[in-house]
Amino acid sequence: MKDTKLPVSTKLYYGFGSMAFGIKDNAFAYFLLFVYVQVFGLSPDLAGLAILLMLVFDAISDPLVGYFSDNTKTKWGRRHPYIYLSALPVCISFFVLWIPPLDLTQFQLFSYLLLVGIFIRTAITFYEIPSMALGPELSKDYIERSSLLAYRYWFGWWGGLAVWCSLWIFVVYSSYTGTTDARYLPSTWQSYGLACGVVMFTAIMVTALGTHRHINDLFTPEPNKLSLRNTLSQLWETLTVSRDYLVLFLAGIITAVASGISTNLTLFYYSFFWEFTPLNILTIGLALFLTPFVGILISPYLAGKYGKRNTIIFMFLIAFVAENIAIFMKIFDLMPSNDTPYVLFIVLASHWIGVAAQIISYTTLGSMVFDTVEEVEKITGRRMEGTLLAARSFAAKCMSGAGAFLAGIVLSLSSWPSGAVAGEVDNSTIISVGIYALSISTCLWLLALFIFSKVKMTKASHEGNLDNLNYSDT
Repeated sequence: MKDTKLPVSTKLYYGFGSMAFGIKDNAFAYFLLFVYVQVFGLSPDLAGLAILLMLVFDAISDPLVGYFSDNTKTKWGRRHPYIYLSALPVCISFFVLWIPPLDLTQFQLFSYLLLVGIFIRTAITFYEIPSMALGPELSKDYIERSSLLAYRYWFGWWGGLAVWCSLWIFVVYSSYTGTTDARYLPSTWQSYGLACGVVMFTAIMVTALGTHRHINDLFTPEPNKLSLRNTLSQLWETLTVSRDYLVLFLAGIITAVASGISTNLTLFYYSFFWEFTPLNILTIGLALFLTPFVGILISPYLAGKYGKRNTIIFMFLIAFVAENIAIFMKIFDLMPSNDTPYVLFIVLASHWIGVAAQIISYTTLGSMVFDTVEEVEKITGRRMEGTLLAARSFAAKCMSGAGAFLAGIVLSLSSWPSGAVAGEVDNSTIISVGIYALSISTCLWLLALFIFSKVKMTKASHEGNLDNLNYSDT
């Protein structure tokens, strides 16, 4: 196979728009449960349930958007019409999510979160799946795909993290100049929603315009009759014909749920377990800016040297240990006192290692899903990148959906107090949260790693698929 290295500019444009998904993902995974519980006053179980129910609509919309983008034929190609049309709805709906009306009942606030959440997640689906699906068409090389995904995760992570740090800079300043910790003020989150909406719109348009020049080089589908029966039949065949795809899809969802328990409880850990100040939280965020470089440099190397499956298993195992070690130490009273600087160092170091390992894992996992595109095409005769890559979008949403639901259940089972104040939550409640969270996530992580071990795809099998489809010389 001849050299298929992509220019850096293509990788940058392809990756840049992932800032929009990264911001949304960061918000849903880290902030949404905390803000609706601690700031807007929704009970943890209802907040978690609302975020879980959004997955019902995602399970329908994600594969359908992928399928229709696979079969769209316009002068702007298969993907770009969806990317352009998604920008404004994403921007507006994300802002609206953070400005619920005052004095709503519990049911009304639950309904508001559910309906607006469904809209923003559907809107981001119309961007993320078609834009992600450009990747397998831009490169068919086994290693280059890992590099391409590394850029996408780099921008996705930096997008979410840049907004995270900007928020905490604002919170630090407002907390020092005011009388209340600004993380608990509704006005903070209104500003956050507005700023994020503008950045997300910009990111989507940059990717749309930057990759527009590739439209004529991309795959053009044959005319396809889009009847309901034909659509459902092709969807089912596409999603079930590859054993490795099913394994990756299932394991990806389980790891996302396991990660989601931790991410949705992160601000509870920071605020109540470790009693971090806004400046402490900002320090952790700033330190994490270096983690995407690890993914860009190491992910393609590990995939080439040890294979993608082994890389995923090993890196996810490291991530699991690193992300849970501090909670384990808290449960067994091995952590230093919260008034010492050692707590910040331990949490920062373990979180840094865990995030770096997860970036490598998810980059490699996404690259493996890319590789199933040719396997499915070999069997069905259709290139269905959008349909297949709906898995990545749906799995990521499971992190905030099912993860938030389980985190809400953990808080409810532990009798989390309404209007909790740092330093005043009973230690038995905190330990209870840690035990429930660690027990559930451990079971999920072990199950996911076992399922990943069943993947059979290798570099040789991928290149065999390319040979079979006569892609080896393209």
